[in-house]
Amino acid sequence: MSIYSKYGAKRVVNAAFHLTRLGGSTLSPKVMKAMDEANKSYVSMWDLIEKGSQHIAETINAPAAWITSGAFNALVLAAAACMTGKDPEAMRKLPNTEGMKNEIIIQRNARLLVYDRSMEVAGGKFVFVGDERWGCPPEQLEAAITEKTAAIHYAYPSWGNPYICPLEKVIEIGKRHGVPVIVDAAGMTYPKDVQAKFMAMGADLVAVGGKYVGGPNSTGYIYGRKDLIEAIAVHSFIGAEAGPNEQAGFYRSLGRGYKLDRQEIIGLLVAFDEWMEMDHDKVRFQPAWKKVKYIEKHIKDLPGLQNATMEYYPKSGEGTGYHTIGLRVQLNDLGIAETNALMRKMREGDPEIWMRNWGDSNDFIINALNLQPGDEEVIVERFKALFG
Repeated sequence: MSIYSKYGAKRVVNAAFHLTRLGGSTLSPKVMKAMDEANKSYVSMWDLIEKGSQHIAETINAPAAWITSGAFNALVLAAAACMTGKDPEAMRKLPNTEGMKNEIIIQRNARLLVYDRSMEVAGGKFVFVGDERWGCPPEQLEAAITEKTAAIHYAYPSWGNPYICPLEKVIEIGKRHGVPVIVDAAGMTYPKDVQAKFMAMGADLVAVGGKYVGGPNSTGYIYGRKDLIEAIAVHSFIGAEAGPNEQAGFYRSLGRGYKLDRQEIIGLLVAFDEWMEMDHDKVRFQPAWKKVKYIEKHIKDLPGLQNATMEYYPKSGEGTGYHTIGLRVQLNDLGIAETNALMRKMREGDPEIWMRNWGDSNDFIINALNLQPGDEEVIVERFKALFG
């Protein structure tokens, strides 16, 4: 029985991903201990966020950074900062951006549909360029820049279309016209030097989700140009409350509702340090591969999986894919609807078992990176019940 059962919910074996809908990440004992310690006393939140953000920036070789309540909030604040800077009168008008630079350029075939709406929350107006199928040549993106352009938004990585105007070229165009480039790189935290590489490329602002460094699901941070980060700070929830000069209520900024607890901020900072200091192969990858191979050994000969195709993800059986180490299973005897029904059936027991499945194919991935000790045995028993 888990703590969730007390309130009528079931525990989930997370063989899917760092999904927001499942609670994000697993906090380490060190992170939990730090959050408990933070709970015992209070702190100036502006001071904590300012100093903690500076620590993140120095670690990844960025000019500046700011801690936020998730990557979505980071993108909202980034759009707001690009449109109004630190002008308090303009800030108070948001999301009404009439008369301001408010256009955000975005490629039609490089969208993360839920997340890029963050630009619109702040009052940004999208200017779509390129074709959903054939992509966007650099010339077309550059031609869209006008005196109304506040920023260019880029979702990274953009998979599946070789005709997307690449980030390097987008940054080059942005620099040429003095237009900042906002990068949604929420999960780009491994290899550990990838964040410094974004700075070396010349990105103006880069948003990250805290769960992707082992921090609380509710946290995130954004790093990049110092002047834009300073604007983001006063647009943030604590900017509305205090600001750099203890001007409570002066900025009345859009970010007021994106609040963080002191415990969450400390949790993010300790998790960030662990992430950057960790031997990922020893601590995360090797234990995950051991679980993958245990699952494979015990399900590959089940009668209901005799015609299934199995391969590792990544195929090499080493390292990691995008926050994924797992077993890809393709059910060759079943169609998409039948496979989706099986995925739902895996969630019917207690605990529920969630696996990575996009609902448009007859395959799924059993991702071992978030499995807790013994979860691999629970998965095998459920497979035996369904395919034995």
